[in-house]
Amino acid sequence: MTIRSDKGFTLIESIIAIVIIGIAMVSLTSFLFPLARDSARPHNEVRAAALAQSLMTEILSRGFDENSDPDGGVERCGESEALLCSTALGSDGESNPGAYNDVDDYIGCWVTTTGSEASCDSTLPEAGKLSDIFGNEIDESYKNFTANVNVVYDSLDSAGMHKRIDIVITAGNYGDYSFSAYRGNY
Repeated sequence: MTIRSDKGFTLIESIIAIVIIGIAMVSLTSFLFPLARDSARPHNEVRAAALAQSLMTEILSRGFDENSDPDGGVERCGESEALLCSTALGSDGESNPGAYNDVDDYIGCWVTTTGSEASCDSTLPEAGKLSDIFGNEIDESYKNFTANVNVVYDSLDSAGMHKRIDIVITAGNYGDYSFSAYRGNY
């Protein structure tokens, strides 16, 4: 007498396996895959902060106003009627960032790659391409990044002795990151 054993899956076992695999795939596509897509967000936040810090350091290294004395700061604009601070903010005609002499010369939209102009603030003028301290373009390191720089007199006091520098870095599809600093008239 021989005992016959059945080998393989039954139809019911196959259907249960298909249902379990289907539930697993739905949970993966609903929960895990979107997390993988957003995993680049912290990396781009750090890159945006580094770009903003670099740009802010460069801007803050400039003088408060083109009417201030750059040689030792003996006389500051706004201290006397003879030497008033400029009322019109923006570039004074310099075309090269190396020639900028005060913080409001940087007002405008700075881009890294062609096509990233779409992220520019329409109220700001087009300023040019972002580059490193040596003048080399950084379009390969910061693709689709845009920096909108605005400088305004802050109303902390009525004398206009402070300028607020606002930088909004747009990191492509990962959103906008805002940074601000103050430059005093000293």
